[in-house]
Amino acid sequence: MRLTILAAVLAVGATACGSPTPASQGQATSTTSEAAPTSASASDKQKPAVKAELTMQGKPGLGLLAATNQGTAPITFQGWPKLAFTNPANEPAAIPVEQKLVPGEGPSITLQPGQTAFAGVQLDVDDDANSFAINEMTAELPGMVPVKVTFIGTDGQPIADMTKLKVSEAKVGTMQPATQGVLVFD
Repeated sequence: MRLTILAAVLAVGATACGSPTPASQGQATSTTSEAAPTSASASDKQKPAVKAELTMQGKPGLGLLAATNQGTAPITFQGWPKLAFTNPANEPAAIPVEQKLVPGEGPSITLQPGQTAFAGVQLDVDDDANSFAINEMTAELPGMVPVKVTFIGTDGQPIADMTKLKVSEAKVGTMQPATQGVLVFD
């Protein structure tokens, strides 16, 4: 069950839950990416067929993470996605990620094939000594392997050059079955 839960959290997409896509986001497509296990503990994790996208909103650094189940079986999960970043040399970037109870306690979510769950993400985007240029972000649902997150700009198009984003820290809310309230950070 834990593996099933993680796969659902990573599924990204705004259409499966019937939630409207904000007009400023537009329609964008991305490819599904699955990460191969990299350690002994990762080999015990499920490889879900999940698509993950982070659609940037009007406020700098604020984004809606959508995880869509692109597999053939339902996945169940609860809680926060684990976010990780790499720098332009494809090395881990030491960007701290704070888990927030936004919009509140995350319910247990079961995503049927094609359905999507959501979480708010706030990146502290600046150009100071504590910031890292990023090449990639991954999201990992509980019990599942990390998947690459496609960044979508406010114009609705994938962001091709991530290295222009300099991030010093991040906040992530709990996974939710709908978009309501997920982008309200304090």
